[in-house]
Amino acid sequence: MQMPKILLYLIFSCFINNLIAQDKIIVQHKPEKPLKELMGQQAIANFDIIIENLSSDTLKLEKIVVAFVNKQNKLLQEKYMDNNGTAPSILMIPNRQWNGATQITVFNPFPELKYANTDQLHYSFTFKNTRDSEFAVKHTVILYNYKQSVPFILPLLKTTLVYDGHDFYSHHRRFDTEFKPIKDLGFTSNMMRYAYDLIVIDSNGNKFRIDGKNDKDWLGWGAEVRAVAAGNIVALVSSQLDNKEFNIEDLKQKPLALFGNYVVIKHQEGIYSLYGHLQQNSSLHLKIGDKIKQGQRIGAIGVSGSSFIPHLHFEIQNSLQHGAEGLPSYFSNFYFVGSEKRKVVNGTINSGDIIKAH
Repeated sequence: MQMPKILLYLIFSCFINNLIAQDKIIVQHKPEKPLKELMGQQAIANFDIIIENLSSDTLKLEKIVVAFVNKQNKLLQEKYMDNNGTAPSILMIPNRQWNGATQITVFNPFPELKYANTDQLHYSFTFKNTRDSEFAVKHTVILYNYKQSVPFILPLLKTTLVYDGHDFYSHHRRFDTEFKPIKDLGFTSNMMRYAYDLIVIDSNGNKFRIDGKNDKDWLGWGAEVRAVAAGNIVALVSSQLDNKEFNIEDLKQKPLALFGNYVVIKHQEGIYSLYGHLQQNSSLHLKIGDKIKQGQRIGAIGVSGSSFIPHLHFEIQNSLQHGAEGLPSYFSNFYFVGSEKRKVVNGTINSGDIIKAH
């Protein structure tokens, strides 16, 4: 029995349209070499997926499938985000519609690697166009092991809450370089990808003495900030007021202006530690070019720059330019409060952790 010509035509048209549609979607990831950050027995893959629609058609992301494989290409896990259920998981992606020629960031929704030997992530993105036709685009991400070559200690001595780290929900992680206001400032990558906002607390978890409305009531106000490792100061600002303000336009020429008063130490080529929102004049004893020892006082916690409360912004990055990328940081000689003061020899921290130098 022969298939009707009209049905053949429809099948052929659908096939051709899907081929054309797939050819009009470009999927990339940032950074180019995503790193695996080890957290206990688990690993984290922290990167962004950039999806560009080159067509004039409106496309909607309907489903994401990712296969976790090792170096031998053996499947270790498989995960989905789709339209199943009354509150479908795909809704966790806030921007999933491309209206014509558009480029949108999708933060990797599957950052947790159950198996640290995961080597590659094979993605399949399913889109639907205005004709209700679905098609899938595949993309592979190769992961790279990160080994820290410089030993770090914590930048604060007092009991510290990691108010905001770089987990999936952290604002450091969700720095969207495709967001026009950020893109217009010249940022092409996320220097804060592995950053921390650190707040001093007491043994009862209190952050301030009265109600916190006065910055000086905060327990961290003026707390000593120390260098996590030896190196040379390569950038420094100490004159900014502790007024929680900065000039956005300055970021076009000075990407670190966001941090108000700050100190940047170069430890090795491509390894820089940044300490931001420092108290005005707390680093006056330092100058660019100074050699710094591990543990040396380099400033004090303030509220300069884009600071909402007294805290230390700390991060490791690979350069001081707009295209700088963040790097993981592993610390030694500290413990997690509640773990019976078991010393951590080499470990990382993240949002919600309460820690103290040993």
